Amino acid sequence: MESGYKALQEKLHEAFYGKLRKLGFRAHHVKQIYIYAKSIVESAKSNGGKKPALRKLTARIDRYDYRLELDTMSLTLKLHSDYEFRLKLLAPRERVEKYRGWSNYELVVKYESGELWVSIYFKKTVKYVRPRTVMAIDVNFDSLTLAVFTLSGKLVRLKRFRTPLRRILTHRIWIERIQKRYPESWRFIKGVKRAIERHGERIKNISWDYAHKVGDCIAELAHRYRSVVVLEDLDKLRENAKKDRRFNKKLTLWFYRRIQFCIEYEATERGLRVAKVNPRGTSSECPRCGSKLAENGYRALRCNNCNYIGDRDVVAVINLYKKFTFHSRCGAPGVALNAPEQMQPQEAMRGCFVVDVYGLGL
Repeated sequence: MESGYKALQEKLHEAFYGKLRKLGFRAHHVKQIYIYAKSIVESAKSNGGKKPALRKLTARIDRYDYRLELDTMSLTLKLHSDYEFRLKLLAPRERVEKYRGWSNYELVVKYESGELWVSIYFKKTVKYVRPRTVMAIDVNFDSLTLAVFTLSGKLVRLKRFRTPLRRILTHRIWIERIQKRYPESWRFIKGVKRAIERHGERIKNISWDYAHKVGDCIAELAHRYRSVVVLEDLDKLRENAKKDRRFNKKLTLWFYRRIQFCIEYEATERGLRVAKVNPRGTSSECPRCGSKLAENGYRALRCNNCNYIGDRDVVAVINLYKKFTFHSRCGAPGVALNAPEQMQPQEAMRGCFVVDVYGLGL
């Protein structure tokens, strides 16, 4: 099997290497071109011989094919033997400065809707700080609630952020209305399709803008208190079975995951540990005695067993804290509160920024 693959590689090399080199491609690019072409052919054969369609124009650029200069905010690409591209980065200077001192290891170029986008990936080694407190975070439809506890269980800080999820769902409703008005033709009428795309872009922009801002704010607060950040494990949440709510549920979980991604990323960058616990029962069990809670007015819960009364979100963060500390002490998945300081593996802490580019020239 291995000898047959090697023979095929030699045939491809003999047939295409010289021709592609004459076209100006660099030597290491030539090999990648015919290997990738071979994988496309094999994929088409496994798909019943259908003609492959190129849906996205993207390329991963190796480290030795470009030069990034943060001082001049420029990027030089050397993809051809005879000429190079020099691009100017339009990302904000403060965002670029954040990655000064990080190791730059990869670049991805994407062409979409007449625009050229560049993603530059960085990595660095992170040293974890020894935790002094625990920050539990609960995300729901209208708000994000966090609470900071000492290791002995004393509440230090309670804070709540409003979420833009209602605005996001409003744009989704407009998309559904347009699709219902043009049930069969919305995919083909340019004006209608563009209107749907604009609402989709607004959903993406609102969610990412909020996630980045709140993630940075929470991570900075956690760093001030030197907290372990405890999040809900969203993979444990079940999808709603009702068909008319299935997409809204999916969109909500998608939004929650974006928030968690930014919180986890910003916290890890600051050397803070992040743990996830099963959220089951955190908003319905009494944090004092563990009994089932009952409704007691708007977003208030009451325990009929011990007469505990509390806000639903506050109950959730208390239970998340209790679950985390119980798991850590019992050796279950989590982060032990007295764990020694460690060094994060270099491959695990990664960052990137996406920028527009202009000034394309030969």
